[in-house]
Amino acid sequence: MTTAMSLQRPFRLVLRWFLTTLVGALLVLMTTQIVLRYGFNASLLWAEEVCRYMLIWLAFLALVMAFERGEIAALGFLAEALPRVPGLLLAIFGAGLSLMLCLLLAWYGWIYAERAGNAPIPAAGFILESLFGAEAPPTPGRFWVYVALPVGMVLLSLRLAGDIVNCLVAIGSGRSLGEVFARVITEMVE
Repeated sequence: MTTAMSLQRPFRLVLRWFLTTLVGALLVLMTTQIVLRYGFNASLLWAEEVCRYMLIWLAFLALVMAFERGEIAALGFLAEALPRVPGLLLAIFGAGLSLMLCLLLAWYGWIYAERAGNAPIPAAGFILESLFGAEAPPTPGRFWVYVALPVGMVLLSLRLAGDIVNCLVAIGSGRSLGEVFARVITEMVE
């Protein structure tokens, strides 16, 4: 249990740093595009497409943080209203179903990324051609956009698996569902 928590803290820090950087880059790029378009009657050809791809990655990576903060719709009141062990078992059942759904989405998301991801990203082509001219490296495919779904779902699956383990340990240790999630929230803040 301590090892899992010691791994979660650096993961959260790196994820939070990456998401903050991504939001900052998105803000700078969108602001630049707006100023160029309305202030100078010019624009970056690739900015809107890059912003769209950044938002896709932002959404799927931030899903883990939103889940940890309780910002995703859930019916947790039912498990909390039950006695200790049935409440924990219901939480395990719900997390197990969610875990299966996330793994299913990750699996089919990966298949889709492999099958449909061969098309080049037009924005990347513009950027590479403007930077390198005729010697531009090959344009990356849309695989790198589509793979955001399986990556986000795998990360959320790991988080759900951690919740299942915490609930199983709580059954044996006598802790309640509220104590399990209070401890997780406390460790998340630290």
